[in-house]
Amino acid sequence: MAFTSTDLTAVETAIMDLAKGKRSVQVEYSGKTVSYQAADMDKLIKLRSLIQAELQPGGFINKVKFVSPT
Repeated sequence: MAFTSTDLTAVETAIMDLAKGKRSVQVEYSGKTVSYQAADMDKLIKLRSLIQAELQPGGFINKVKFVSPT
């Protein structure tokens, strides 16, 4: 699927609306409109991750440095 930054913004707005107590939201992305309920928050978060990964080709690498205490 070819996502856009507009799609990402729509999903993030929907997540915020549900987090603020809105009972349902509609999100339009990739030419379709989908309704989500508060119980679907995990689906929206996964969708956000998918869109972010597609918009950042090559992804990003989290580097963690472990240091032994001395």
